[in-house]
Amino acid sequence: MKIRTLGFIGLFIISFHINADQNIEIVGGNGMGLPSIAVVNFESDISSDNNITDIIASDLTITGEFNVKKYSSLDNIESSVQYILTGAITNGNQLSFRLTNNVGTESENKTLANQTYSFNPDGNIRKVAHTSSNAIYKQLTNVPGIFTSKIAYILHSGNSYSIVISDYDGYNQKTLLTAKSPIISLAWDNAGQQISYATLELGKPVVYVQDLYKTNRYIVSNYSGSNSSPAFTGDASQLAVTLTKDYGSHVYLVNNKPFKSGTPAASLINFGSIDTEASIGKNGSIVFTSNHDGGPQIFMTDLKGSTPVRMTLNLGNYNTTPHLSHDLSKMIFINRNYGTLKTYVMNLATKASYPVSMNSSLDIGPSFAPNDKLILFSSNSSMYIVNVNGTTQTKLNKISGDIIDSSWSNSY
Repeated sequence: MKIRTLGFIGLFIISFHINADQNIEIVGGNGMGLPSIAVVNFESDISSDNNITDIIASDLTITGEFNVKKYSSLDNIESSVQYILTGAITNGNQLSFRLTNNVGTESENKTLANQTYSFNPDGNIRKVAHTSSNAIYKQLTNVPGIFTSKIAYILHSGNSYSIVISDYDGYNQKTLLTAKSPIISLAWDNAGQQISYATLELGKPVVYVQDLYKTNRYIVSNYSGSNSSPAFTGDASQLAVTLTKDYGSHVYLVNNKPFKSGTPAASLINFGSIDTEASIGKNGSIVFTSNHDGGPQIFMTDLKGSTPVRMTLNLGNYNTTPHLSHDLSKMIFINRNYGTLKTYVMNLATKASYPVSMNSSLDIGPSFAPNDKLILFSSNSSMYIVNVNGTTQTKLNKISGDIIDSSWSNSY
């Protein structure tokens, strides 16, 4: 279970593809019926973890939207393959690729994308590969790619806790904060510039905001009792936090400014004896966890204080950790059934829900990718990405250990 406050302390799997990059392991369906893409080894490609062909092939496979297969040359590609991706590294600092449609008569074959990017060979070579993947994915789906986005997670090792920021696939890890006291409750602002969390450095949960680029941090909530479970409003001027300063555990709004004693906190949700884990959508809608109906269930309200409506009906007696999709069409949450914690997706229009995580039993910290097509979560000491349909799941072998929480950045 995801520890957010002191109050709330079955799919058939086929391993079908492991990229040459052994730090990305993909399980799920066999790709049958999906648009096929032939990725031909790029000329003069880079070896090791920075092999650009492997990175792009992994990016496209992780989405679960394509049947991706690598080829050593154009000569081996079957005529039925729908798209062909070729490329080359030239002058040691330029990546060029060409995406073509291979289906139909010769006159119908056409170049869909033909781009060149320059990069610093001594810099982050993986970034230019992910940038190419973004362009290819956008061309094929008309949806922005998320391959240059960031994720954050909390690792517990020995007597220390760390917040780590990395590329979405677990590479280029950078430690943002290390503390001897527990860190919980990660949250990003919409711009991807700030991250909020709670730590017990002062002997109790206190909420901080930290700028990722200036690396400065400040306390935004240090009221009496517990302060935890932060969530930024759309413009990041305020945060919803869970406080126990009065009675029970409820959600309040605080300003995104350094905390001063005597600064008021505006009551936002006072519904059950325990209200927590608020997630705020771009339109001001809010989903949160409450024991109003006797056990942890998920409700929806808004910043205007509308009467909460229960979302998790007929889904057992334990549902927590809700997050709204960026397009407000879906919600993810954790459902417990017979001791197993699974990541679920709910269609907010129909209220239909289904599990998406595969071969895991202790899911925590689910969050949507910026384009809502993928979901990040951790389970059983590993980090995973699953597509929103639950058909393809990726294990990020670069990340492992005692993972306390995780969160995908809201920005691309």
